[in-house]
Amino acid sequence: MRGNHLYQSAAFLFLLLFSELFLSLAGVSAREAAYYQKELSPGASRVLMAMQECSRQGQYEKGLQQFRAYTSGSKSKAPVLLNFMAANLDFQLGQFGAAAQLYRLVVAAAPDFNVVYENLGMALMMAEQYKDAAEILLQAAALLPEKETQLKYQAAVAYLYGEDFIKARALLLALVSGLKPAPADWLKALLQVHWRLEQTREALAVAARLVDSYPEEIEHWRLYGQIALAAQAYETALSAYKVIEAAGRMTPAESRLLAGIYQQLQLPAAAAQAWERVFAQVQPTRPELLTLIALYQQSGQIDNALKTLDRLEKIEPAPDPDNTLAFRRAQILYRGGRYQEAYPLLTKIKKLNEDDGYQFLLAGYCAWNENDFSGAAAAWRKAAAYAAWRERSLNLLQSLKPWLEPATAG
Repeated sequence: MRGNHLYQSAAFLFLLLFSELFLSLAGVSAREAAYYQKELSPGASRVLMAMQECSRQGQYEKGLQQFRAYTSGSKSKAPVLLNFMAANLDFQLGQFGAAAQLYRLVVAAAPDFNVVYENLGMALMMAEQYKDAAEILLQAAALLPEKETQLKYQAAVAYLYGEDFIKARALLLALVSGLKPAPADWLKALLQVHWRLEQTREALAVAARLVDSYPEEIEHWRLYGQIALAAQAYETALSAYKVIEAAGRMTPAESRLLAGIYQQLQLPAAAAQAWERVFAQVQPTRPELLTLIALYQQSGQIDNALKTLDRLEKIEPAPDPDNTLAFRRAQILYRGGRYQEAYPLLTKIKKLNEDDGYQFLLAGYCAWNENDFSGAAAAWRKAAAYAAWRERSLNLLQSLKPWLEPATAG
């Protein structure tokens, strides 16, 4: 059936559930059955009984053969109960269009045969005739007050599948208003309607109501987290995924999402820990390890950044021809204030793929911080050979003059 995956976003999908259908004469009241049995001839009664027995045994096609054999040579219309039973058999065989046609014959011949409206509505739903299904199901709701709310919900689902989101929203809002708790499927349908109408805040509020009403359902927390992420409500998303994590139900993909949430909230240490939990389950990629290195740097964990770089170097398929990793190691040391270790690494790098010459600028800063002014001057002279760093390097060299020129006697 087209459209049964309602929420399509990253990762979480849910299936709306329908109520049980009336697919046998058990769905007909004794009064209705007795009334319409009056029109049955003895032969029609025997056929009806045979069709019922076939239905009980799951021999639906055989039951339909009984129906066709009886009606093929008749010029008169088939009795209401025979059409109704044949429609049920078609439904059981997945022949929803044929079932709907027979149900319509029943409605035309017996408009007060109330139970058939629900079956017709569901046959139309399964045949993907959503607008007609919704209208018939609303008729059924008016005729069957004991099932009114469930039938209105089914009509709302039909509107949802038919992408008439305004009508679906009106029905669902009326249904869930004041209900504590509202059925989970109803709330999920309303959430989907708000989502399709791009009403993200409203969708998030419904998702919050869903987890408040059914907190034991981890799938609801997943839905809540996904909607919160889409709404860029990162603190809310964090709370949802922490519940999933605490329940031990976190997938590697969700662990990645959790790490990303920590990053969005500018919590690099927590993000780094989350990434490490991911890598305990799956092999990291190069970009993921580079992200982890940056997070360790941001949180001041220089040793962990260097260990992660060691790990990255082990998975690289070839040596480091463009000096990317060597330069990154020097940068980590430089930004960690470990200038003595960074300086020799920077001076050994002859060429970079990007920002070429920048290695000599940083080398000069390392030497400067260690009071090695001649070393700083040598590095900045090399940097000045590159157009991108010439002006800055010359200015730095100019500032070094008082430390490089021999002191004159007073």
